Parts: sequence; structure tokens; C-alpha cells
Amino acid sequence: MNKSDKAAQTRFVIAIALFAAAVISAMALTALGNRSDTYWVARNSLIPGTQIEESDLAKIEVALGDASGEYLSLNATVAGTYVLHQIQKGELISIASVSDISNELKSGQVPISIRSSDIPEDIALGEAINIYWVPEVMGMEKTKSPELVISGAYLNSINRKAGNFGSDISLTVSVENSAIFALLDATASGRLVIVRSNG
Repeated sequence: MNKSDKAAQTRFVIAIALFAAAVISAMALTALGNRSDTYWVARNSLIPGTQIEESDLAKIEVALGDASGEYLSLNATVAGTYVLHQIQKGELISIASVSDISNELKSGQVPISIRSSDIPEDIALGEAINIYWVPEVMGMEKTKSPELVISGAYLNSINRKAGNFGSDISLTVSVENSAIFALLDATASGRLVIVRSNG
């Protein structure tokens, strides 16, 4: 075998080696990009202001790639934290959606009674709502305008069965502690109207 043949053979071997190295590197990068890790997801819909319990959490294996730093992995302690933004059932729990917030920002669950016609028929638990106060008409007295009592509350529970025996139904809404007094004060007269929040 002459020198030119040896050189050609050497170049061929080097080319094969470089090609193999490129294929192996691509496979390794793909494997790293597709690597699954275990993250926390919400077992139930979680309303802002509520404290997360172990029973609210489930685990899921998923490959998030570059987005992995935005969500809470199994190594993070989620139980005991408070919800800042609504988390839907089955949704991954992001770092921005929970926090160890102060007592002043915690939400309270307030039971109220309203007319069955004063809440959207198809509203679902966990939805953001606004609560308006509508004054009662008192004889010849000038009627006051409706007022927005609570903005950005959440529907925690609803019992439509109670409406089967009358015009009122009972529900529980989640509001910030600082707004509870205003809501209770609005129940003293007039009526409350629940409006689905668009924002």
C-alpha cells in the first residue's frame, strides 16, 4: 500500500470517527433534553390565599427542558405554603404561584346567601368573581346605585340544593381577610349579585 492509499484510508477512518462522535453527541443531548423529573401538580383546584396541604398535591414525571426552573420539583416543600394565583386541578405548581405570605394577605372563607337568580347558572368552583351590592327599593326614597363590594374573590363552594326550597342558595367565597368586614356589612341590607370576573 503506497503513501497516498494510507493517507486516504487515514482520512476515511478519521471521518468515520468524527461522524460517530457527532451522532453520539446528538443522542446524548437529546437524552438530556428528554430527561424526565418528578414535579408537584395540584390534585384539586387551589384558590388564592388558601394554605396547601399534602392532600392537595400529586406527583408527575415530565420533561420540561429549559422550563424546569419555573416549576417546583419533588425536592421542594410545597405543603404549608399559600397560593398566590389560582392553580387548576392537574396543573404543575410554578414557583411564582405559591409563597410564604403574611397573615394579612391570607384569605378567609366567607359563607353568604344570595338569590338563585343573582349568580351565573354555569359558574364553576374556583372561578374568579366580583361581588356587587344592590340596594332595596324603599317606597318613594331615591334608590342608590349598585356598588362593587369585592373584586377578585373566588367561588369556593356552592349549594344549589338549598334553592330547591326557596329563592336563596348558599355559597362560600374566598376573600382577603381585609375585605371580609366589607362583605359582611353588605349583607345587612339589599342583596348581593355574583358576577364572573373577566380579568
